[in-house]
Amino acid sequence: MNFRQIEFYNTPEGDIMVKPLGEKASLLAVGNRDIISTMLEYIYTYYTEAHKALADLYSDRKRNRIYFDFSIVSRFIRCNFGEYDQSQCDIDRNSHFSFEEVKCPLRGTGDCPLENIVCRPKFIISLSLRELEVYRLIVQNKKAEDIADQLSISKHTVDRHRENIKGRLGLNNIPELITFWYTNKLH
Repeated sequence: MNFRQIEFYNTPEGDIMVKPLGEKASLLAVGNRDIISTMLEYIYTYYTEAHKALADLYSDRKRNRIYFDFSIVSRFIRCNFGEYDQSQCDIDRNSHFSFEEVKCPLRGTGDCPLENIVCRPKFIISLSLRELEVYRLIVQNKKAEDIADQLSISKHTVDRHRENIKGRLGLNNIPELITFWYTNKLH
């Protein structure tokens, strides 16, 4: 399965449906190893706090690795991508997540110990402090020359940092950088 342009949604029975753009929806099941392993890798890499919390929550299932992985992925999806939305995929064409405000009776009550850890998780990126500084200024709509002057570095270095940021995040252009910044609450 291509891990791009995918919509997830919960059924009233609590099942998770997977709908790649232009294809029919199918039930997410334990045997969907391609999507489960890809999602698990993304969660482990970019949402480490969520992964750790879910691994601890489902630690009693570790003996059955396939079911353990499925449990982590299905809970992450249920908490972040539960509504069917025809206007925007939950996983976009660059394989980035677009979280939704999922209806949950525990959200906002203080009763869910996983709130803001699994639902609305914090995105972890591996950018250097200088790259984050450059990124912040790009998002503020500063030109490369102005960023270079402000940080006392060359324009060439600013351009190199921008390209490194785009490469690490799998982004193609400045509008995608800005959208990614605000979508993942990096400010």
